[in-house]
Amino acid sequence: MSFDQIIASNQRKSLLVLITYGATFVLIGLLVDLVRINAPSLGVGLARLLSFQVMPTITLIMLAVALGIIVFCINNSQAIMLSGNEYKRIDPSHVLRGKERMLSEILEELLRASNTPFRPQLYVMDAPFMNAFASGWDGNNALIALTTTLIDNLDRQEIKAVMAHELSHILHGDIRLTMCVGILSNIMLLGANVGVWAFLGGRNNSGANIARTILLVLQFILPIFSLLLQMYLSRSREFMADSGAAYIMHDSAPMVSALQKIASNYASHDFSQADPNPTRLASYIFNPAELFNTHPSIEQRIALLQRGR
Repeated sequence: MSFDQIIASNQRKSLLVLITYGATFVLIGLLVDLVRINAPSLGVGLARLLSFQVMPTITLIMLAVALGIIVFCINNSQAIMLSGNEYKRIDPSHVLRGKERMLSEILEELLRASNTPFRPQLYVMDAPFMNAFASGWDGNNALIALTTTLIDNLDRQEIKAVMAHELSHILHGDIRLTMCVGILSNIMLLGANVGVWAFLGGRNNSGANIARTILLVLQFILPIFSLLLQMYLSRSREFMADSGAAYIMHDSAPMVSALQKIASNYASHDFSQADPNPTRLASYIFNPAELFNTHPSIEQRIALLQRGR
């Protein structure tokens, strides 16, 4: 399968995931509305809500809130992703020296090599672990952030490979979906919780009770469901970003070396409580969680890079 075919496949996966999330949102909203109206049965209640004989108020509110939060996060993605740590923007319009100048020059080299028509903002984030991430909705608010520890422990070519990996995420358009999936997952859980605990008094009809029972079950299923959806997307995206870095640099060795050093850094230290912002976890170049990891293993990524895929 060619590079373009893989990207097209990833885009189809993205659309499928968004449709699945939308359908799940509507389902949760309708279940909460069934509880709210104390439906005599599921069939009768759904018929009334879907035909708008009874206004599906909670469903419409959930959709409006989800849309509002997504718009807010798009407009404030940089502040959300960088919050919790000290950070500094590397501004190319200022006189830069030392490592800041090196980072700015590396980004310029990558933009030229990849024919990227925009310049993501570049940040250095003060953190004790080696990692990096990209964020943003489009070229206007895209960013690449590297931790101070990563910059201090990788050589120039390895740093360039990491930045090429993050730039590839931006060019592939997958960071916007990662952001949306994280936001929508939390809203879905909130909606299910509301349905279980709201409208408790006097809701004894069969349809309302069944709807509440389904919502109670969803409280346990939805976190696993969301994680599986993220895994469905993330694994191929990480492979693609690794390959994108190797393609831009015409060499996979720096990416392999960088991944090995980052993994070794996590293996020799306990960083489980080091990151105050869990929003970033799914976006990092390396996610140390082993159980249900949304990222493919370092061994798999290195093996594919070494085989030149």
